[in-house]
Amino acid sequence: MNKLTYLIPPALGTLFSATAGYAYAGTIGALAAAVAALVITALLHFRQMCKLLKWLENPEPENIPYAGGIWDEVFTTLLKQSRNRRKQKRKLSSALTRFNRASEALPNGVMILDKEMRIEWQNRLSAEHFNLNRHQDKDSILTNLIRLPEFHDFMAQSANHQIRLSIPQQHPIPRTLLVTRAPFEKNTQILISQDISTLEQYQTSKTHFVANVSHELRTPLTVISGFLETLHDMPDMPESQRTSFLALMQKESSRMQNILDDLLTLSKLESGHQQQDKTRVNLSLLARQISSDTRTLSDGKHHIEDEITPEIYIDGIQTVLYSALSNLAFNAVRYTPENGHIRIRLIREGARHVRFSVTDNGCGIAAEHLPHLTERFYRADTGRSRQSGGTGLGLAIAKHALAVHQTKLEISSEVGRGSEFSVLFTPAE
Repeated sequence: MNKLTYLIPPALGTLFSATAGYAYAGTIGALAAAVAALVITALLHFRQMCKLLKWLENPEPENIPYAGGIWDEVFTTLLKQSRNRRKQKRKLSSALTRFNRASEALPNGVMILDKEMRIEWQNRLSAEHFNLNRHQDKDSILTNLIRLPEFHDFMAQSANHQIRLSIPQQHPIPRTLLVTRAPFEKNTQILISQDISTLEQYQTSKTHFVANVSHELRTPLTVISGFLETLHDMPDMPESQRTSFLALMQKESSRMQNILDDLLTLSKLESGHQQQDKTRVNLSLLARQISSDTRTLSDGKHHIEDEITPEIYIDGIQTVLYSALSNLAFNAVRYTPENGHIRIRLIREGARHVRFSVTDNGCGIAAEHLPHLTERFYRADTGRSRQSGGTGLGLAIAKHALAVHQTKLEISSEVGRGSEFSVLFTPAE
């Protein structure tokens, strides 16, 4: 609609008033009537302006006042603009919410710094990496919060864009970060942090593992090599001595074979290759088999008794379960002196669980060793372990085998009184 058409009603009203005034009182009457009409028109517009100002305080669609003429178009236009602004605001709010969710879901920490190294923004992971409070530390200078000389040097060198940084923690192992710098916008830069602590620990563990394997295999290889050289250099060696050497070489060869077998088993468990489909396993029969095999291994040198509740079934992999649980019983034989007592139990514990346990009255294990017993090649008593034929991998195998069955090994021990190794299972329905 042409905006000039809104002028017609007030103009006609003023003209009509002036004509009526002229007819009644001549020129003076016409002027008076015209002025009165204009004043009334001004008052009406003033009233609409008051309505507009009041509505603008809370421009909700349902609160829009009634208006006619040009004011109707004014209110309609403002209402459209208000709706458009609300729509844009919702879009911006939705975009901001999605951005915040995306930033929190990132696997890396992200921080934005201004030209003075003040924190403009950071996601939750970034604050966690650097031990910061994302709200309280906002607008703080980062180098004042992280007082590590290598980090200050990194931030001061424009050419250095990446650094490995060890952040002190409350626990003994520091957090290792891979920190990357990059320009972001004008006078700002972005700091991306990646927690590589697990990778660092894996690399360290891998290095130790290779060193341990090399050490464990070197001893029997050295013995076998030495005996072979002796046999070669002494062709006229007495038969009794030759037989003794061959027996020792056979023993060391068997030890190497056991180490390699255990390494292969452990590798399969860690890689998941032995995570076959689980079946219903008669744990009572398995415990009896382990008890019988333990007596065979002991060869009458220990007092072995068992307490096995019949007809207990669980969902599992029988070969993996045997590997884990037999290791506990066989270790008891290896580390309990002759005439010692060993007890193998499978009993119900409460209404929903059963416990398999192996108890001995051997020398026991000091408390500081207990957290490390399931580490590969860890031995609380190195000399006795090798003498008994242990590979140092049995409890590591048990740990991973039990993890396949969603349970874990529980260990309690006291020096001079013996040890107990136990596992809690949930019976099959």
